[in-house]
Amino acid sequence: MNLKIFKGYERFEDHYPAEAVKYALANKEEAIPELLEILEYTLSNVENLSKDAKYLVHFPAIYLLAYFREKKAYESIIKIASLPDEQIFDLLGDVVTEDFKNILASVCDGNIEPIKGIIENSSLDEYVRTEALESLLILLNHGVVSREQLVFYFKELFNGKLEVDYSFVWDTLPRCCSLIHPAGLKDDIEKAVADGKVMEIIADLDFMNRQLKRSVKEVLDELKEDDDYSFISEEDVHSLEGWVGGFSCEVDGDGEYPFDEDDENEIEDERFMGTFLNEHKSNQNFMNVPFKRENYVGRNDPCPCGSGKKYKKCCLGKEEK
Repeated sequence: MNLKIFKGYERFEDHYPAEAVKYALANKEEAIPELLEILEYTLSNVENLSKDAKYLVHFPAIYLLAYFREKKAYESIIKIASLPDEQIFDLLGDVVTEDFKNILASVCDGNIEPIKGIIENSSLDEYVRTEALESLLILLNHGVVSREQLVFYFKELFNGKLEVDYSFVWDTLPRCCSLIHPAGLKDDIEKAVADGKVMEIIADLDFMNRQLKRSVKEVLDELKEDDDYSFISEEDVHSLEGWVGGFSCEVDGDGEYPFDEDDENEIEDERFMGTFLNEHKSNQNFMNVPFKRENYVGRNDPCPCGSGKKYKKCCLGKEEK
């Protein structure tokens, strides 16, 4: 890569390129070609880089491009979304389930067909597909698509465009319908529950019925106030420092990652939970609950200080300062 702004930061551990990010934010036109080059390089070498724990420069590149609303990045982000699940998670980690919908919507060029292709492709990771589905609500908030377009498309998903087998996409679809106001979609949601495509508790028919009692405008105005459904902000770019930076994976003399007894117990717990989820995720009587380590707080999780704000909007931001 022929880098200038991020030269020397192709790989970093606890030395986050804060000054380079700050410079890029202040020099958008100069930065964009280099950020696109980083993205292209990442895609061209994804098989190797997804296994390289020290290669992290693609994180600020993706977030900056999303903040700049750089439409030239759209095709590359779609390609990332289409990677095999092990590669995309190795490459992006928690970004897949934290901010990927926001990134995808931020760089969308107005053509939502590639996003639909991800949602409907049962061979792709179901979390990625769910993020693609939710990105449509962000595009609705910003006037890229209309509610009428989404109602029509959601009806198509209910009636043949989604695979019949269970997936998290089915779990998320009724909620998305309720968030944009379920008028015109109530029968489809109830039929999906009756047909066993989604559990009643997940579909949350009570929430659907409460939304039906409100006006469409009131529901859509509320959605616009939800920062889960917004474009990537400068604050999101800055918060990345506290998430990507500040850690390193030290390797001992035998080439192993050292861990203590608590780490070993935690690994065993996660292995059990992983096996449990894999065995039960197709069981319609099983309510899937995301598993998180007790001592881990995601950037979009409620802040542990009790403020009611997201961690990235509260104490994480204060820690970075």
